[in-house]
Amino acid sequence: MRLVTSGLTIALIACLAACTATPTASLAPTESAEPTDPTSQGSSDSIEVTSIYYPVAVGNRWVYSIDYGSGSLVTDTEVMTAIHAEGDGARVSISRTFHWDDKSRPDVTDSVDYVFAADGSLTVPFQSIPSAESTIIVSSGTVAWPTPAEFDAGTTKTGRIEASVFTNGTTAKETVDFTISGGGVQDVTVPAGTFSARVLNQALVVSLPDLDVNGLALTAVAWLDESVGLVKTIVPDHNGATITQVLVSFTPGR
Repeated sequence: MRLVTSGLTIALIACLAACTATPTASLAPTESAEPTDPTSQGSSDSIEVTSIYYPVAVGNRWVYSIDYGSGSLVTDTEVMTAIHAEGDGARVSISRTFHWDDKSRPDVTDSVDYVFAADGSLTVPFQSIPSAESTIIVSSGTVAWPTPAEFDAGTTKTGRIEASVFTNGTTAKETVDFTISGGGVQDVTVPAGTFSARVLNQALVVSLPDLDVNGLALTAVAWLDESVGLVKTIVPDHNGATITQVLVSFTPGR
């Protein structure tokens, strides 16, 4: 069922990054736009952010390739456009453009915010590999990636996301219970190079009771290097395929 596939994929990708109850996380087809000039965005150059997960600077640009495991490839281009103080930390805005390499769908664009806390933890929006047909509205739930000390200790963080998935005129309630913990450091090779990356392990339990999907247990792994950010992600699809996202290039900003 197409809705099941879309809903579960969305749920899986939610736990590739820590989740927050952002009012709306919506991906809809848009006309391709000219790239935004990062230097024209509102930002504060006086804010310095240190993170074990990502480099933080206006203009940082990432290009990823997403392989759905079925021959479908998507190019994901992300640009850090603004940095603003938030409490003792900073809120960072990142624009994203998803392009289907076979041009089977129109490009999808959106923007997400990452919150870097003073203790080194990182909270990012509930987000998904793009679907031109789906909209996700998160009603509750928040969890942050571990602080450096928690990562080194292997401390487990837990959380639950509750959301509604709207696809093709149909609505399904979705919950994702998950745990996330540091898994040490591993060398990982992707098109952008070889990196000594921190490993984040995620265990998920996905339920869509409206579709008779209850307690589906899955795992996901992400590799991150503080000099370039997210390097690689592997997510199992519920039907046995593996979704893989790899870093193609990273260009530092100012």
